[in-house]
Amino acid sequence: MLDLGIEIRIKGTSDAKFPKEKLVAVKGAPATGQAGGTVEITTSSDPVKVYIPDRPDTGDMDFTYNYSEENVTAVKTVCDNTAKDILIKYPDGTGALYTGICQTWKNEVSVGGAIECTLHTVPSTQIVDKSSTEVTALIATE
Repeated sequence: MLDLGIEIRIKGTSDAKFPKEKLVAVKGAPATGQAGGTVEITTSSDPVKVYIPDRPDTGDMDFTYNYSEENVTAVKTVCDNTAKDILIKYPDGTGALYTGICQTWKNEVSVGGAIECTLHTVPSTQIVDKSSTEVTALIATE
């Protein structure tokens, strides 16, 4: 699967479905999880240290997009410090769904480089993989 066609859609709490159009074109998608930590539960009866897994860690979900006034304006509309449902749609039609709060900013600028921005999302729910059928059902058709 190539990265061509990765889409980010964000809906508000009152919207029934995700918008038909993507938010902005992004340059990639981050990993949808990280290894959780471990919790030591060793007792004096154990000959070696004993651990159990800690909660899964979603990590930050950062997306890079090209700067334009239009792109920044579009992204800022979803960055209102309230949790939103966020859908990543991959080129094969599958996706990942989570709830999170969005922030955006312009990245550093250098000579000869493109001006880029970051859409930073902080997940408040576990990221759930979705089949292409489920993703299609989540997106508005009109």
